Amino acid sequence: MTKYLYGASVQGIQSFIFQTNKLREIVGGSQLVDNINGRLFPEFYKEKAGNNLLRENIILNAAGNIKCIIEDKSVLEKIVKEFPKRISNYAPGITLSQTAVKYEEGGLNKAIEDLEQNLKIQRNKPQMPTEIGFMGLERARRTGGVGFDYEKGEVIDRPTKAKTNKDLKTTDLFEKFTNDKVNGGDVAFDLKDLTGSEKSWVAIIHADGNGLGNILQNMSRKLSSDEEILNAYRNFSEKLGKATEEAAQIAFSAVVDDEWKKEITKSPKDKIKYPMRPVVLGGDDLTIIIRADLAFEFTKEFLKRFEEKTKEHFYDIDTLKGEVNYLTACAGIAYIKDSYPFHYGVQLAEELTKEAKKISKSEKVMAGKVMPPASLAFYKVQSSFTESLGDMIKRTHFISGKNKFFASPYFLDNIEGQRTINELEELVAKLQKYANNKSKGVSKIRQWITELHKDQAKAKLMMDRIKEINTDFYNNLKLESKHNAEPSILMDAIDLHTFNYIYKK
Repeated sequence: MTKYLYGASVQGIQSFIFQTNKLREIVGGSQLVDNINGRLFPEFYKEKAGNNLLRENIILNAAGNIKCIIEDKSVLEKIVKEFPKRISNYAPGITLSQTAVKYEEGGLNKAIEDLEQNLKIQRNKPQMPTEIGFMGLERARRTGGVGFDYEKGEVIDRPTKAKTNKDLKTTDLFEKFTNDKVNGGDVAFDLKDLTGSEKSWVAIIHADGNGLGNILQNMSRKLSSDEEILNAYRNFSEKLGKATEEAAQIAFSAVVDDEWKKEITKSPKDKIKYPMRPVVLGGDDLTIIIRADLAFEFTKEFLKRFEEKTKEHFYDIDTLKGEVNYLTACAGIAYIKDSYPFHYGVQLAEELTKEAKKISKSEKVMAGKVMPPASLAFYKVQSSFTESLGDMIKRTHFISGKNKFFASPYFLDNIEGQRTINELEELVAKLQKYANNKSKGVSKIRQWITELHKDQAKAKLMMDRIKEINTDFYNNLKLESKHNAEPSILMDAIDLHTFNYIYKK
């Protein structure tokens, strides 16, 4: 019997969500993207396929990616022809790459491989803009899009109109973190509500799973019939989604919800908002905007729980028995000022995640391991430059051409020869003890770091002076080994300490 494997991939998600720095539009855009998988495609499929149940034929439907089996060619033709238009009307500015593979009974495994290859080709093809404005048409000044409507005297384009639609329920994605209904008055729609003040530091966290491709390959080797493949892939996709959501829920409860409950005991509840807004949560991906002082702890908790939850949910998958039956994740945290362009912040967080993955997957770290260990990398942007991660590190963390201070990534577990999250947190805790002591504390280390960039001889005298006068401070922080190490974790510890100190104060 001839069947068709349909695949679609939403393109331009990040650019669509982060066209502006207005939090209301960011969360509106992220909710529209989330609704494509959660609501739009299931409704569209049911409309075109009649009584055929999507649940029986779905392979993947998460994070802007869709794969499903379609038995009726006429239904496939309707979906291919009309679904891109439905998305374009629902979320203007987003484009869809789609393809289909014809296969016979017993050929599903090969069809999945061919579909992936075809989707890569489609994604590399330039997309025709959905809106082309003539020179005489007014433009939305913040986004550059074709003017569509006026809002508070400002020209806005169609994507902005869709993101700020009053009928759009923007707490749905947030409720994946709370696993419960959320009062709309408790979530932030402006950055100052998220941070508690204007011109504050925020963090963008991006996390991505490791080893997913290997697990899928191990599964496919043990499967023969199309029905087994379909059930296995669907079951795995659902369990992965649950594991990611549950890990995010635990991290949210332990860090964000706990902080929010503390805050509402000090101030009127209607003025305190949750210090986080989610952007992406699906498959093995996570992207959120969060108050700077909570980012490191949230990321650490998520990485820990993600590994635990995948072990829990993958335990009873028969095709993984005797194989690696869990996933780890790596993450990147971009610390930025709320005025810094968010799309550059997201790009930086993704680069940091790739950097963490690169080290986690290196031969030196893997050495006998079956899965890359979880790790996180972070960077604090202290200028208005929008450069690559490598260029920024060389400008701010290198001394005399050598990497002195970029110590990321930090590992969740103890890895020989690698820096750990626990090691960094211990140093931050020690710095906290000297937070209010001007003669002993962070300011002295900061001055030393600044002087290193200018005059290394003077910096050495300064460190010797700290050792002589503030002996207990020097010994307690073990500065002998910390400042001589290359790279040193001192700068990272100071950055985390500063965020904690600013918000607690």
